[in-house]
Amino acid sequence: MPTDLILICHGHTAKRDGERRCGWWADMPLSRRGKQQAVLIGERLRNDFDICALYTSPQRCARQTVERIGNLVQVVPQVEDALRELESGDLATLSCEEAREYYPGVLEGQSPEEARVPGSEKDADMHNRVARAISRIVHLSPDQQIACVTHSRPIIACLQAIMGYMPEHERKPLFSCRTAAIHHLQLDPAGDPTVIALNDTTHLAALPT
Repeated sequence: MPTDLILICHGHTAKRDGERRCGWWADMPLSRRGKQQAVLIGERLRNDFDICALYTSPQRCARQTVERIGNLVQVVPQVEDALRELESGDLATLSCEEAREYYPGVLEGQSPEEARVPGSEKDADMHNRVARAISRIVHLSPDQQIACVTHSRPIIACLQAIMGYMPEHERKPLFSCRTAAIHHLQLDPAGDPTVIALNDTTHLAALPT
């Protein structure tokens, strides 16, 4: 029997901390919309799956998302540090305006590594830590349905790893990952994947745009 792996991107986050506009690197809470999205994710999992284990990134947006999901599916979430977002180093405390001044490449699509942000994590290191964590989590729950709440970059890294692509591959497939989206894969005992759904946001249809 395969293991069902459900990867979930956290809900929409607040964009401002007081007067400061924050980027993806800031550890921000869910916005009001994000809290609504988290409830809808939980209802979707409760109705369509039998979740036996629930894991989350330690960051606030993920923990607030998983708290609402856990209440609905009646599973106590476990914090998994390796599911955290790409480490942003010195970016972590900067507003978008400050980042534009010191590391403009980040706001133009560069990774912190490419923008040479001190203390930042290499993309390859994130890929490897996420791949190892997901492999361990899957092996802990054979033949069950498990869900992981994390962030877009770790989800993309996980999808690439499951499909056999390593960081050194220059032409890895690209994936879209929307806020509050669900990605569903089945992994057989040998680890071979079957893709059931990617970037699924049908559970959000009731929310106004």
